[in-house]
Amino acid sequence: MTKVKVELVNVYCRDTEDVTGADDFYLVGGLVGGQTTKAILTTPIKINNKQTKSFKPDQTVLFDGEIPEGQSVKGGLKAYDEDAGKDWAKYGETVKKISSAISGAIKETGPQEAAAGTILSAATTAQGILDSLDKDDLLGTTELDISSTGPSHEERAWKMSKTTGRDWSTWDYTLTYRISRS
Repeated sequence: MTKVKVELVNVYCRDTEDVTGADDFYLVGGLVGGQTTKAILTTPIKINNKQTKSFKPDQTVLFDGEIPEGQSVKGGLKAYDEDAGKDWAKYGETVKKISSAISGAIKETGPQEAAAGTILSAATTAQGILDSLDKDDLLGTTELDISSTGPSHEERAWKMSKTTGRDWSTWDYTLTYRISRS
């Protein structure tokens, strides 16, 4: 068994989606590996052009569990700019609902047979529990498949951007996360 830990390091904004000022950046998703299922929902971070921000300390661990050799942590993340206010007082309840949806999605196949996209889809469908989510701007989506084998410490960057198009809305973000294996 390999202990795998995935942690958020920070997010860098080159260009906000909101042309009038700061974005309210947050993540939704889920990761599954071994016997561990982790729902992911961060509260919004106010971030502006050319800023690097960290997440709340209690929301930085995306996954922490033991994985059998040759297996991986699967799932993914979606990043949003919050445009419509939500009741973030229901944060804990929402995380439980996301976790339940992920568990339900992998119940029939098991965690290693489930595709990363299936896990991500279950997590982000459950996040629709947050009122008016459809009004928030989707900044990016990434599926993750993190092997139990690899370097003991590594950092990865997830770049998400929209720099051209017919509408005026553009953005450019880089999210950095750390993987530890022991």
